[in-house]
Amino acid sequence: MVNRKEVDINIARIKKNMPKQKDNSITVQKKALWKIFSMFIRMRDCLEATGTLDNGRCCTCGKSYTIKKLQAGHFIPGRMDSILFEPTCVHSQCYRCNVRRSGEWVKYYRFMQKKYGQAQIDYLMELSEQVRVIDEEWVASTAIYYLAKIDELREVYAKTQRGAEATAKA
Repeated sequence: MVNRKEVDINIARIKKNMPKQKDNSITVQKKALWKIFSMFIRMRDCLEATGTLDNGRCCTCGKSYTIKKLQAGHFIPGRMDSILFEPTCVHSQCYRCNVRRSGEWVKYYRFMQKKYGQAQIDYLMELSEQVRVIDEEWVASTAIYYLAKIDELREVYAKTQRGAEATAKA
C-alpha cells in the first residue's frame, strides 16, 4: 500500500520539474494530487468501459481512446476546491470534448442523469457553492487515499485477467 513518505517523494519530484515560480507549497501539492486523482478517474472509467486499464471512452462523445489521450473532465466547470477532487463530478473525456468544446455540458448532463440521477446532480451543484479549505494535511491524506484506490483498480484488473486466463485454459 501507499504511505505518506511516498506521497511526499512524488510531490518533491513534481515540484522539482515545475518551472520556477512563486513557491506556494499547497499549489504544488494540489498539482501533484491532481495527477494522482486524474489517473484514478481515467483508470476507473477505462476499467468500467472496456474492462482494461489502457483504453476507455469519452463520457460525452463515446469515442474510444487510450488512457493517455483521455482527460479527467469536470461536470461542473471551474476548479472550485469544493468539487475539484469529487469523483462523481469528474469523468474521462477526450481533449476535443473537454477543452475544445468546453466540456460538452449538455451531453455531460445527460450522461450524469443516466449514471447517477438528478439527486446526485443537485447534490454536486450544492457542493460546488460551498467553501472547502484545502490544507497540506488534507492533500496528503487524499493522495494516499487515491493511490490506494489505484492499487485496488490494478488488483481488480489482475484478478479479471487471471480469471479470463483460467477460463481460456479450461
